[in-house]
Amino acid sequence: MKVKNESQIEFMDKEQLTNKILNNLVGENVDQARCDSLQPTDPDYMMYSPIPVGYNTTAEQRFLIQNLLVGFAGGSLLDIGCGRCDLYDVARELAALNGDLIAYSAIDHNPIMTQLGEVKWGLSNINVGAFETAKLNMHEWVVASGVFTQRRCATEDEDLRKLFDDIDTLYNLSTQVVSFNLLNSINTHHHEGFFYTHPGLVMDMLIEKYQFVNIRCNYSKDVYTVLIYKLQ
Repeated sequence: MKVKNESQIEFMDKEQLTNKILNNLVGENVDQARCDSLQPTDPDYMMYSPIPVGYNTTAEQRFLIQNLLVGFAGGSLLDIGCGRCDLYDVARELAALNGDLIAYSAIDHNPIMTQLGEVKWGLSNINVGAFETAKLNMHEWVVASGVFTQRRCATEDEDLRKLFDDIDTLYNLSTQVVSFNLLNSINTHHHEGFFYTHPGLVMDMLIEKYQFVNIRCNYSKDVYTVLIYKLQ
């Protein structure tokens, strides 16, 4: 596959990547244990601990990311709400395992987190700002992890309209797949300030507009994953 910005693409040994992913799946990765044990007073806490980015363990974070990237085999990817760009690492591994490359771009409103991502992964193409108003190029995959968890409007109806407006923005930036996650309103305890949606309602509305939709409630009671496909 021909990709742009080849100077920003990194290569890793395929056998090394395979072993790394397998180690992650069986929970034997020593680096993960070190990251999970970091304390707020440790100098590497913000860079490597899963806690600052909303996860209890690194394995939990990687599983959620892998869920968002089911079917990704390389090419261009836009990471919306990238944080410190940990999604890049998993996407890079998946691309390499399929003998392909990744052209990664990202955006987040928090300059502290984007700076961490640039340092952590050696990236230089991270945008700071709001994806709704930023001028972003189209990519094959557009992924938004944890972007839609917070209440952003005065009423739930307004939140729902805002959600579907934002999904449409992501859809128009993608040439192949849009992937994101949402908080599940079924059988969960609702916390003030967070935005919960019914996966059945969301799926009906998305299928009506976009047709090719997959929803996975395989992560936890609280979170589900949505993938929208743009089939030619």
